[in-house]
Amino acid sequence: MRIAIANFTHESNTFVAAPTPLDAFHIYRGQDVIDHYTPTFHEVAGYIAGAEEYDFTLVPLFSANATPGGALTNEAYETLVGELLTSIRAAMPLDGLLLALHGAMVAEGFPQADGETVRRVRELVGAGFPLVVTHDYHGNVPPGLVADATGLIIYKTCPHIDQRERGVEAAELVARTARRDVQPVSAIVKPPVIFNIAFHNTNSGPMKPLMDAAIALEKQPGILSVSIAAGYQYADVPWMGPSIVVIADGDIALAQREAERLGEMMWASREQLIPRIPKAAEAVAMAMASSQWPVSLFELGDNVGGGSAGDATIVLEELLRQKADGWVVTLYDPESVAHCVAAGIGGRVDLRTGGKLDKQHGPTLSVSGRVRTLHDGTFEETERRHGGARYGDQGLAAVVEVNRTGPGKGGLLILNSLRIPPMSIHQITCMGIQPQQQKILVAKGAVAPRAAYEPVSSRIIEVDTAGATSISRPAEEFAQARKDLYEWRR
Repeated sequence: MRIAIANFTHESNTFVAAPTPLDAFHIYRGQDVIDHYTPTFHEVAGYIAGAEEYDFTLVPLFSANATPGGALTNEAYETLVGELLTSIRAAMPLDGLLLALHGAMVAEGFPQADGETVRRVRELVGAGFPLVVTHDYHGNVPPGLVADATGLIIYKTCPHIDQRERGVEAAELVARTARRDVQPVSAIVKPPVIFNIAFHNTNSGPMKPLMDAAIALEKQPGILSVSIAAGYQYADVPWMGPSIVVIADGDIALAQREAERLGEMMWASREQLIPRIPKAAEAVAMAMASSQWPVSLFELGDNVGGGSAGDATIVLEELLRQKADGWVVTLYDPESVAHCVAAGIGGRVDLRTGGKLDKQHGPTLSVSGRVRTLHDGTFEETERRHGGARYGDQGLAAVVEVNRTGPGKGGLLILNSLRIPPMSIHQITCMGIQPQQQKILVAKGAVAPRAAYEPVSSRIIEVDTAGATSISRPAEEFAQARKDLYEWRR
């Protein structure tokens, strides 16, 4: 039995002005797909492991992914989906396909691009062909995608540390379907709530009881899989918002009934979904008043994993204004990195840094200091962390000591030349910084960095800041999203 595997993923933020071009994608083909993903915790690694566990021949096709950012250009989308379709056609005959899609891809002309991709794949392979899709927990799932796929399986954790398991689960479903052991039928329910990203942590309420109920339902006879997507509020698309997908074995009435039951549970939690999170001034003051260190500040408006700039200065400006000590802040600023390289280790620099990509993320600040470290920016993460990657690269990077008058005084500003989400604490440690010796760590993310930062933090404080990933964006800024969402009409 020959099962093909492919990956085409991007988390697209429609509030980012700059589109994502073709050359932003990292592409692997054929055997390189297996070589790249096997040592990771990605769902494609789960596909690969599943081939041995469920006894099928793996046919690796194609993989393309890029750092979250603006919507794909038409050239990028059409080129990459075209290659995906061509690779499927060339690999025929096949007994099934495992397809990793993010769930929040947007392309010029296709606001629900993942749904369009599945539609085109289904048109190519024909009705009845086993096509199992995996999604990120932050997907905006259109009902048409669920109708076109044989089954949709979504990560159950945020931070995402179960991707490999979901890949194995998908491999089992496609194998059992191809062997006619099961007949998957799916139902989707989309409760009219936003489910703000501030509440996406699956280890605490209000999501934990919902996910626990989904996991319990999978143990019931006749149920093959249950998934909850929390949604992705940074994409202004028609089906923005959470989804519940239930796959049953040949019993569509059962799938629909249970999806609606979970949907009613989610709707019942609607009053818990209104965020009350401090702004930067209050959050910095709270961190400075702490008696245990370090405290981590999560800068929600500059969530790099959600497509934001990575160069927001809103929290940094407050740290400087309140004269905080022992802080670590990372900014994406290739220009300032170049100045640090020119000055060399130990050299003094006067920088204009941050706030350069757009006008959403705070002002460009004047910062002076001494270059402490220069590094190529690469690191390895051997633990399970959000995103499942093992190797990270923040590009050529520098550490600048700011207002340093003694040990623990002032702060450490990490400047990098590649945008990268803070999924690994080794983004900091590779620069020669020991997190436990600091007082305030700033991570540009929402829930995703928790797996990396919780083990070293006495406390995590979320910070409501402006930016492309602001959690406080009003309904008026959305043109395509449905307007009946509870948070907007209460």
